[in-house]
Amino acid sequence: MTSIFPTMDPRARASVDTLKFIVVGGGIAGLTCAYLLKKAGHRVVVLERSPRIGKMPIHHGGLRVPPNMTRLLQELPGTGELLKTKATKITGVLFHQCDSNNTAPELVGKLVYAEEMMSDLGADLYTITHKDFHDYLLSLCDSIAVELHYDFEVEDIITGIPGPTVIGKSGERVTGDIVIGADGKNSVTRKVLLNEQVEAEDEAEEADSLGIKGSFGLRKPAFPPLNALIGATMSIPISLIQSDPELTSLVHVGEQEIYARMFMGNGTNIFISRYGPDRYELALTYSTPPAFDVNDGDWLSGGTPTKDILEKVEEYDFRIKKLIQLVPTCYWNVQNVHTLLRYISKLDQVVVIGDAAHATYINGTHNTGAAFEDAFTLGQLFSRLTPADSKLNASLLLNGYQQIRQKRTHALEKSSMDTMILMGLVPGPERDGRNNGLRLTISLEGPDDATLEHVWTEYSDQFDYESRDNVAEWWMNWARPIKTRANLLVRRSY
Repeated sequence: MTSIFPTMDPRARASVDTLKFIVVGGGIAGLTCAYLLKKAGHRVVVLERSPRIGKMPIHHGGLRVPPNMTRLLQELPGTGELLKTKATKITGVLFHQCDSNNTAPELVGKLVYAEEMMSDLGADLYTITHKDFHDYLLSLCDSIAVELHYDFEVEDIITGIPGPTVIGKSGERVTGDIVIGADGKNSVTRKVLLNEQVEAEDEAEEADSLGIKGSFGLRKPAFPPLNALIGATMSIPISLIQSDPELTSLVHVGEQEIYARMFMGNGTNIFISRYGPDRYELALTYSTPPAFDVNDGDWLSGGTPTKDILEKVEEYDFRIKKLIQLVPTCYWNVQNVHTLLRYISKLDQVVVIGDAAHATYINGTHNTGAAFEDAFTLGQLFSRLTPADSKLNASLLLNGYQQIRQKRTHALEKSSMDTMILMGLVPGPERDGRNNGLRLTISLEGPDDATLEHVWTEYSDQFDYESRDNVAEWWMNWARPIKTRANLLVRRSY
């Protein structure tokens, strides 16, 4: 048998036989994807615009780690110790109705993450600071020498031959085989797909005008898009809370069962929870856009005085206002909603993940989990073959990612938006109906209660999603046309 590379230097051959991934963005999704692809034998370059990567201040927010994400974490080294030392296991959520006519908010609902249910899911729900989790992923990437470039702000991405090229604002150019857009809610990478989408829609309109039927592969979104999702995050050291008895009665520092608390106001809600051993986080969400301007800066930078929030939460408990006053700066996130019909470009050279791909709300339960699932799905698909065979079948694998992820992320987008609206209802019949339904959960005896099962259903469906099983199912149904380099060598030897 003769080789198709008879005189090539081994290092050059390795370069030809492997894909070069350019990951735009060194956040949670980007670093996770970079680690998995590098571990699978591919070449990976991460381009991060911030010079502060790995040096993120501690006040920059927290993450919720739902069971579907916790199960995936178990595949990464050192996560047991990470969750034990840096995270907080959440045992449920208490729902409080705030009303300007009442001094104290009414407890109207209680969702308990019962041990039997979490055991069936095979994982628990945790909270952790963004900095601690980001530092952990960065250490994983360092351990296998992932190539990271800091201070690289992307200005444009050009697709075509010989491959996609990422252009930095300082004129730097990086060319590879596939660009992975993990650059968040203000994604530059997403613009490539949005431009292609507009072009395809124009082609479809022109075809319709000529009497040619067909949608050119476009499918309408599953639900009407919102313009923007708006909120703010605040971080408070536990030491500050412990110094005030009124505040410790609100958050119950030190109790064995740690509940998160949802305070529902008029058009807003505030989620309060412990995130690891040292901090509490407050996340304010608007179910409708606020009546004042907020700069659309990255939620991990900048910051505005908390007096902007105090002006808008008059109906909330005085203790919540005291908590907010402990925080000098809040960090806004204005998350514009872009409805992408495809997550991969028409030349199969660009793919988006995480907040660049979808609008699963940043302050919600599923945002980090959805981004993590995206990264794992892409990493798992490109780990099932050798690097050389992955390169031969890159288009098929990317389309596998498209098929697996879009239905899932649309469901999470809709769920998070519905929850955001439901938790911020203004006074009226709809809010009364919501609270009456929540009150049924307060007197529940155990996990077998029919009402508890009804309340739990949506949570359970979202938490029970298994990324690995969906990759395996797609592989079983679609991997038959896979071509391998070994097969090509056999053919060319005759």
